[in-house]
Amino acid sequence: MINSYLTKQSEADDAAMHLLFSANRWEKRAAMLERLNSGTTLIVDRYAHSGVAFTAAKGLPGLDTAWCRAPDVGLPAPDTVFFLDLSPEQAAERGGYGQERYETTDLQKKVRQAFGTLQDPSWVVVDAARSVETVQAEIAEESERILSRCEAGVPLGTLWPSA
Repeated sequence: MINSYLTKQSEADDAAMHLLFSANRWEKRAAMLERLNSGTTLIVDRYAHSGVAFTAAKGLPGLDTAWCRAPDVGLPAPDTVFFLDLSPEQAAERGGYGQERYETTDLQKKVRQAFGTLQDPSWVVVDAARSVETVQAEIAEESERILSRCEAGVPLGTLWPSA
């Protein structure tokens, strides 16, 4: 259902899809916590921030940022969010652009702006217009710094505790 929704193969209510993605994160919460508490590092692509940005960017009545964040309040918070920043125009130059439902220049501009409103000190904004090697090196360097900080005993937080 989720994959066919993302690839334009089916239609679904935007609020329902947002809640479905959140439900999937809650379903995995216990397993994530177990792994984190055992010392495993998790790398998660398109976590809650992505859902908030994409749903809120649609500008639909009632689906503002506060509403979009609410279903994920209390989930484990990432120690760091790597935001690979790339303009919609630059993304469109890459292969495969436009195959997913949300890969339109207008929506991508709104999504990029929505991500900007979610940024906090835990974010590392990476200029993704650079070479793959340069981006990879920056992420690797930042990851080592973050892993060292976590090994020193930084407690696990939760998403949006003040929401």
